[in-house]
Amino acid sequence: MINLDISIVYQIVLFLILWAILSKVLFKPYLGLLAEREHKTSGVQQDSGDLEREGQRLKSEYEDKIVQAQTVGYAAREAIVQEGRQQREKILSEGRDEAARMLEQIRKEIAETMDRERRFAAAEASHVAGAMVAKILGRSVQ
Repeated sequence: MINLDISIVYQIVLFLILWAILSKVLFKPYLGLLAEREHKTSGVQQDSGDLEREGQRLKSEYEDKIVQAQTVGYAAREAIVQEGRQQREKILSEGRDEAARMLEQIRKEIAETMDRERRFAAAEASHVAGAMVAKILGRSVQ
């Protein structure tokens, strides 16, 4: 059988005192540290999730800006190419016009020279014909 004496009461009182002391000195601080650690861990996880979402948003934004910049670049390039084509056509057109003017001028000069040479040849032919008749007939013909 179990004997109950005063030592059981002392043990219970000592246990309660030790429990109160350990609770204040050890258990509550330890549980507080565990709660703080859990809070920080979940906070860091949430922060990392927020940062990851922010990173994805920034990446998407930068990719959109890159696409916009490429579009602007392609448009500028196309405008420059188109301007170059227009300038080329203008230069070619001016060159064709100048060549046509020069060709017309040369044709005009050739026509004038031919006309002048024909008149000279006609006059010379008359003179040569007269000289030939004079030689053949032995006298001068007028």
